[in-house]
Amino acid sequence: MTFDKNLILGFAAGVVAGCLGAKYYSEHKDELDAKFKGLKDSGLFKKIETVAEDAELTLEELEAQKERLEDLIADVQSRKTQE
Repeated sequence: MTFDKNLILGFAAGVVAGCLGAKYYSEHKDELDAKFKGLKDSGLFKKIETVAEDAELTLEELEAQKERLEDLIADVQSRKTQE
């Protein structure tokens, strides 16, 4: 197996970038951990429980949503045919 010059150069660049990233993280660990904790506490990564909400919908509500989606699909399809 022969090694291409670009492969070796890319590997070396990746190693250097990894080392620099690890050094930056170790020097700013407290600051970065606080930012990640702030993101976690903001609810950005919380699991959305739409299944429980969907289970509470009545048949009439589901049929109304279905009709609305069918209308939207028809609108998009008619726009595509006009273009």
